[in-house]
Amino acid sequence: MLILGILLLEDMYRNLKNFLERGADVKTLLCYYGFVVPNCLGTVLPISFFISVLYVLNDMQAHNEVVALRASGMTVFSITRGFWFAAVLLTGLLIGFNAYLLPYASDRMNTIAQQIDYNAQKKHTNDTEQIGIRYNLCFHHPTAGRLWRINRFGLYANRGTFTTLSMLDTEGNERERIEAHAVSFDPKTHTWHFSNGKHWYFEEKSNTVRNFKPFAEETYDTFDETPPFMDCVHKPLKHLGAHELKQIINFFPENNTHFSEHRIAYASIASSPLICLMVLLLAIPFSLGGVRTNPMVGISKAVGLFFVYYLAGGFGRMLGTRGMLSPLAAAWFPNAIMLVFGLVLYRKLAPR
Repeated sequence: MLILGILLLEDMYRNLKNFLERGADVKTLLCYYGFVVPNCLGTVLPISFFISVLYVLNDMQAHNEVVALRASGMTVFSITRGFWFAAVLLTGLLIGFNAYLLPYASDRMNTIAQQIDYNAQKKHTNDTEQIGIRYNLCFHHPTAGRLWRINRFGLYANRGTFTTLSMLDTEGNERERIEAHAVSFDPKTHTWHFSNGKHWYFEEKSNTVRNFKPFAEETYDTFDETPPFMDCVHKPLKHLGAHELKQIINFFPENNTHFSEHRIAYASIASSPLICLMVLLLAIPFSLGGVRTNPMVGISKAVGLFFVYYLAGGFGRMLGTRGMLSPLAAAWFPNAIMLVFGLVLYRKLAPR
């Protein structure tokens, strides 16, 4: 509960003042922080489990219970198999949590925060097109060859002005271009509407204009990009939720190195349930192999190694962003390091 409280306080420090200034009521805030809690469980559960294992094993070591159990012929695994069962159970729980609950909670949390922002803007204007404004909204669809440039777009009303949409061939040459004074998106039918513009056609590979056609309105329902997704692509990585990371890595091809960090971050979320097994593998030898008269030595070493795990994670991400490791390998790098180190320590302890 203490760790969860610290994480909630950290989010309150960043966001609560802003929410209150924008007029959020108590019900909305409770709903928001109700969805913040699931986003913290991936961190809280492994640390809580780690501290619990350290406390129990060091208490057993201090009271010579481990010595008595080993003298009766029990192995280290026999003594700790209850912890291993709990670790496997927590790992399975976190795998299901990351697959289903985390994306939903992350989406709802972002939606509530966005709605607070929109409601605050409504108090200052009656024009819905002035709410949620994004200037110079640009987006490149690499597989479909579409390059968007929207001068001004309102995410609340899903309407924008002065839009240019270039349609490119496989070599990056412009085949067609739509220039429109107004653009809108219908989320119900997933349809883009362009109004009062011109549709330009270009010669192949020469980029010279072949002809153009003025239009009052053109409609496209085959485009798979949406305004919220086009906007979230430009968000800083630390502000992206699990559902947004999943959308980005599924949308863009793997050879798009611009989103390597996003792939590493999402793969790290997928591999995070294994932390429960890693911390147990480290906690057992440091607790049972510590100095009996001062069990806190084992705890301090294990806690320090737990932070080394996160340092290894940062080093793996650095290697991944520089292209020295694949995003998947970069995400699993700290787990591999701790697994090897933990097995070495465990093997030294087990025969004793």
